[in-house]
Amino acid sequence: MSTASAAGRQSTVSTVIVMLCTAGSRLFGYVRQALFNYYFGGAGAADAINAVFNIPNNLRKLFAEGAFSSAFIPVLSTTLAEDPSGVRPRELVRTLVALQLAVLLPLVALSLAFPRLIVTGLLTFGDPGKVAVAAQLMRWMFNYILFVSLSALVMAVLNSHGRFAVPALSPLMFTLATVLSLLFFHGRLGVLAMGIGVFVGGILQLFCQLPALRRLGYRFLPSFKLANPDLRKTASLWLPYLASASIVTINQFFAQFFASGLEDGSVSAITNSVMFLQIPIGIFTTSVTTVTFPAMSRQAAQGDTPALRGTISYGIQFLLVLLVPSSVLLCLFGREIIAAAVQRGRFTPEATLMASRALTGYALGLISMGIYTFLLKLFNSYKSFIVPLLSAGSIAVLDIILSLILKETALRVSGLAYANSIAFTAGMVMLLIMARRRLGPLEARPVLRTLGKSVMGSIPMAILLVGFLRWKPDLWVHGGSLHSTLLIAAACAACVGVTVFMYMILRVPYLTDLVRRRRSE
Repeated sequence: MSTASAAGRQSTVSTVIVMLCTAGSRLFGYVRQALFNYYFGGAGAADAINAVFNIPNNLRKLFAEGAFSSAFIPVLSTTLAEDPSGVRPRELVRTLVALQLAVLLPLVALSLAFPRLIVTGLLTFGDPGKVAVAAQLMRWMFNYILFVSLSALVMAVLNSHGRFAVPALSPLMFTLATVLSLLFFHGRLGVLAMGIGVFVGGILQLFCQLPALRRLGYRFLPSFKLANPDLRKTASLWLPYLASASIVTINQFFAQFFASGLEDGSVSAITNSVMFLQIPIGIFTTSVTTVTFPAMSRQAAQGDTPALRGTISYGIQFLLVLLVPSSVLLCLFGREIIAAAVQRGRFTPEATLMASRALTGYALGLISMGIYTFLLKLFNSYKSFIVPLLSAGSIAVLDIILSLILKETALRVSGLAYANSIAFTAGMVMLLIMARRRLGPLEARPVLRTLGKSVMGSIPMAILLVGFLRWKPDLWVHGGSLHSTLLIAAACAACVGVTVFMYMILRVPYLTDLVRRRRSE
């Protein structure tokens, strides 16, 4: 077996391990969301809770796995290669702990001192009751940004050392804390139960990774030796990436801002639709980029362009194999999936319908979002910030313009989702063009062949879903019942089985890698 083939197969196995860990965490997250929707529904207080949590959750893209990881992993990979003793990497991590504390602690202090001012500045709730609930929750939930950012630092270190399972499972601790808080404290504390769960969950998500970090020889103590040259390199990358990530985050704030001015339940519809979109994004796209980004960083640092082209081709093909059937499933069956998962208690069929329409809009851009996110890592690997900044700015401007137009049409809140998908498709095309200019031809033939196989492999699933919907067109209305939930779950399982069967017949890449590895063991 060639070295390249062995490396590709190992990447496939590592990616699947991350997928399985992430899938377990995500699936448990739906238990939390089902409880949340059962207690709070899809409007009223639920809008306030979702809106407040989205503030630190969006900011984590700046200080956690987004801009920060993009800047830190290439520098850490370089220091690991240049200093096998590990002194420089360990000192870099300690100074980054100090830097994150210096940046984030003042923001947390502001959220504790002026929560109502932040809420009224970022949201347009017309209901004074929602404003009061949001301000109350701000004091608890905003702290999450501090813990999730430090957790992302630990996660990046572990991933750079080839440790993927513990970081992928760490979000499970966050979910566990929120579920237990809702179960045991909702009756006494009401909406504050969610706030306390988020606060405690952020702490647990960080601390569960520290034993693995210590085993690698790192100390999680701040060092204020800010003259560290590796810290300066990281900061010099972080600030430009922060600018591009800020554009995306501001754009998401605009979507929430627009939604908060529409019909009651619109913020929750966006939140719930994004939650289901995060199944393929979180499990598939994040897993592929988590495994390939350290490799791309090494290849870019070594100037190994042929190997980098191979990694890009590998990543895009893997994403197509996973995201094409995911997009078909969410577009055709999103309403039923939402109903089966969360339509209980105060979460009504009307809330399901509103969320599913937004999910359809997002699902149409799922492939574009995945490939765009992956290609960003290519330019991060080269420590380039101009292209990410320009692409993020272009997406944000186009998204805001389209959102302003489409939200005033019959689409209403789902228009925000369609605007997002169109904008990301334009961004993906832009990055493909820029990647070709930097690397040369991107092995288009195997990518197109994999795309064709993925589409062909998804056609039987689409036929199955259309037939099911004709047989049970109104099943979603009672989606929260045990009978309906079991039927919908069986339909989803049948879709997965049919697609895997078709992929095996068509000899779709990566699935055959796993089969060969299993036979060789």
